[in-house]
Amino acid sequence: MARDPVCGMNVRDDNRNNNLRSEYKGREYRFCSDKCRQEFDRNPVNYVRDDDQRVENRNNRDRNVRNDRPR
Repeated sequence: MARDPVCGMNVRDDNRNNNLRSEYKGREYRFCSDKCRQEFDRNPVNYVRDDDQRVENRNNRDRNVRNDRPR
């Protein structure tokens, strides 16, 4: 099952409705509605992060957790 990146709703993988799909950076995304697809197409970076951003965000999160510990 796929997940709509805009609203988080589960979307069936066998949904062959091409109107509810979009591609970004070579990856296909599926949507529950045309409204979510249009929102994604307007600004996909709000909903998708590449691997480098994920690593950076994870490192920042870990750094903040370490800094919040009592000394």
